[in-house]
Amino acid sequence: MNALIRVSAVLTNGAYLLNVDCDHYFNNSKALKEAMCFMMDPVLGKQTVQFPQRFDGIDLHDRYANRNIVFFDKGLDGIQGPVYVGTGCCFNRQALYGYDPVLTEEDLQPNIIVKSCCGTRKKGRHADKKYIDKKRAAKRTESTIPIFNMEDIEEGVEGYDDEKSLFLSQKRLEKRFGQSPVFIAATFMEQGGIPPSTNPATLLKEAIDVINCGYEDKTEWGKEIGWIYGSVTEDILTGFKMHARGWISIYCMPPRPAFKGSAPINLSDRLNQVLQWALGSIEILLSRHCPIWYGYNGKLKLLERLAYINTIVYPITSILLLACILLAICLLTNKFILLINLSFPR
Repeated sequence: MNALIRVSAVLTNGAYLLNVDCDHYFNNSKALKEAMCFMMDPVLGKQTVQFPQRFDGIDLHDRYANRNIVFFDKGLDGIQGPVYVGTGCCFNRQALYGYDPVLTEEDLQPNIIVKSCCGTRKKGRHADKKYIDKKRAAKRTESTIPIFNMEDIEEGVEGYDDEKSLFLSQKRLEKRFGQSPVFIAATFMEQGGIPPSTNPATLLKEAIDVINCGYEDKTEWGKEIGWIYGSVTEDILTGFKMHARGWISIYCMPPRPAFKGSAPINLSDRLNQVLQWALGSIEILLSRHCPIWYGYNGKLKLLERLAYINTIVYPITSILLLACILLAICLLTNKFILLINLSFPR
């Protein structure tokens, strides 16, 4: 997926991306139009749009709980939005590149934790102003990275006063995105598109370069940008890091399902699927990206963090659930769960 991001950025550089699993298909020809209504909103445009999962071949009673309507459709559509589920999602390219969304006045307000530490009202207003100024200064600092056009990157540092500063900026960008000047230039084009002066032969050469297996070596691909590696449920990791940067996800639920896929139709397939999800959750729980301790300096809200914590700890809670079931069985049958043979001396 990360290779496809880079290749598409070099060849066409569309401002938005759609991720659909290989076993899903378009069920609604107007799905992308529905998503663009949210993505191109001038006020609320800092969003990713998640369509709910819908499946074919589910029996009338949904015995394997493939729909998950209550949990996914209603339980997580709030605060900063639903968890990215790995398919049926529209992204802004800037979100996958690791950039922060543009801050609004509401975003610049301190969160509830900061407000609770402000003391008196007068002191609180002063603290609020300092907090907002600090966030604006941080945003200005991020925006001071030079925005290169094609000629500036390819011809070096001509036309810039501080050559050393520009050189260091270029090195930072190469360490982050890789050593393709065309791709680096594409990451700064928020509205997408490619420069009209580009040569198709050059673009083809760059496309072959960025899809190379060794391109991601010593870069931040898979660590901070793109789809995040380290778990078989990489969708949870990727969505978590985007939410931590301040991006918002929303559910788009048109009357006609946007996409449909294949669901497990027997118990064996369903158990294999659940096992894979559980292993992925445990991998995240034991990693540095665990929502319990990661991203407290970011923009992840408390309730959204709790939703992610619930997503990764549920395999462990099954142990407690099993214990409760066994205790209930013991009470009903008047038998203990362990066979104990006690003999007392006479």
